[in-house]
Amino acid sequence: MNISNGALIVKHDDRLYVCDLENYQGTYILGEDGGVEGKIDGLMWFAAPYGNNIYFSNQRNYDHLYCLDAQNLSVNCILKHPCSYLTIFADKLYFLDETDSLLYEMDLKSNRINPLIKDKISSFILCKGACYCACAKGLLVFDLRSGKSTWPMEHIPLCLDHTPGGLIFSDTSRGFVLSSLKTGQREPEVVGCVKTQSLVTAEEYIYAANLSDNRSIVRLTLGGGEAIRFCGEKADKLHIIDKYLYYQNQNDRNAWYKMPLSGGRSIRLLPKNLFS
Repeated sequence: MNISNGALIVKHDDRLYVCDLENYQGTYILGEDGGVEGKIDGLMWFAAPYGNNIYFSNQRNYDHLYCLDAQNLSVNCILKHPCSYLTIFADKLYFLDETDSLLYEMDLKSNRINPLIKDKISSFILCKGACYCACAKGLLVFDLRSGKSTWPMEHIPLCLDHTPGGLIFSDTSRGFVLSSLKTGQREPEVVGCVKTQSLVTAEEYIYAANLSDNRSIVRLTLGGGEAIRFCGEKADKLHIIDKYLYYQNQNDRNAWYKMPLSGGRSIRLLPKNLFS
């Protein structure tokens, strides 16, 4: 899930919205051919499409909650609170309020906001009606339908991602080792020999920026953890959209690059002369 890496690139109506963390000029809009078609001033973090709109946390304005109308490119502030991990499910927006570190739910039709749990969290992902939350004392799972909470493990996760077999994450309790928690288990298992603070999954693979190898990108199988060095660049903020892996290239001023999941050559998203 791209949400764990900031959801800094999002696809909406065959356009890519790319948050510029190279020069902090705004968010660029790329067409199907990769050409730049426009720009908005806001720095879009945790972008979440919904209908004609894209909700996002605007880093340029205190991380407040904003809404972009993707048709006319008008931008409005919805909530003057620093918000993150924006996730939409069943016509509702779920987010972490960074003022109090609590999880909230906003009805997108009425804009009514309700707190969900009393525990402070640092991040979360939502899957099949359940919120998986990273807390100071471990992993909390909150069921949206029943309102009940469970604590399946005491390890503190980072970069949570959900797979058919369970959770994939970086285990902060064990020096950021890549780990998995299978459904029904309480003790996570180490996956491969990788330490990471940025990962994403697609189909049967895990992609991770390997801290043990200068943040080069490694690809591991979900089942057995067999690994190959997928890309040698120093990478961060891994995203997957369609059949491409997107990442920030720390060897090139944190510029965005993309690479086919089938392998091949990396391509710079935004040309260098765009900022001259």
